[in-house]
Amino acid sequence: MGERKARTLSKSHSAHARKMTAPGASNLTALLQSASTGSATFVRCPSATLGQLRGLNEAEWITLFTPFVPHPPSTVLARNMDPFEPLGRLLPRQVRHIPYRMDHGMTDTHVDFLHSSGAILVVVCSTENVLSHDPKAFEEQRQFAQDISRKASQDKSLANVPVIILLITNGSGRQAHEEGLKDAPALVTCNNYTTAALANAVKVMFGN
Repeated sequence: MGERKARTLSKSHSAHARKMTAPGASNLTALLQSASTGSATFVRCPSATLGQLRGLNEAEWITLFTPFVPHPPSTVLARNMDPFEPLGRLLPRQVRHIPYRMDHGMTDTHVDFLHSSGAILVVVCSTENVLSHDPKAFEEQRQFAQDISRKASQDKSLANVPVIILLITNGSGRQAHEEGLKDAPALVTCNNYTTAALANAVKVMFGN
């Protein structure tokens, strides 16, 4: 069930995300003006990885993996909308958006999308509101991020493909969550996942 849903969502997003950007621009602008901007920053990132990420050409795809989590408390998005759909729209290249279920972890569906990636962005969302719904959320997402990173590192065809972890966390667990991802070579953090906060994270990653 989880794999089927992930595949359906990813196909829909990859086929229509760029076409939908222009009609949705005014809505995104309103969301950016009305929501928290978070505080995105690079914890670390090798210069080569950053150069590869920012140097993606127009034909290359970003593969975006995001967890199924509840909306942030301050959301103004429709409740039936994926809270990370705006992130896919904001990224400056073509995007394949593939959600993942924390209780299922990495599946063959996720692995299938790695091979066509120009860059891989994995979201780990462990804010207080997410943990209040599922205390195991960080550990399960960390495992997914580690599995994806390891799979990519083992594939010679992905040797020059940057893998970025976007950690969204806040509250007393923030430092522990950063420490929990200490093996991630490229780590970006922010403290919210409103549309404005995600836009800020994109600016940090892509420098625009």
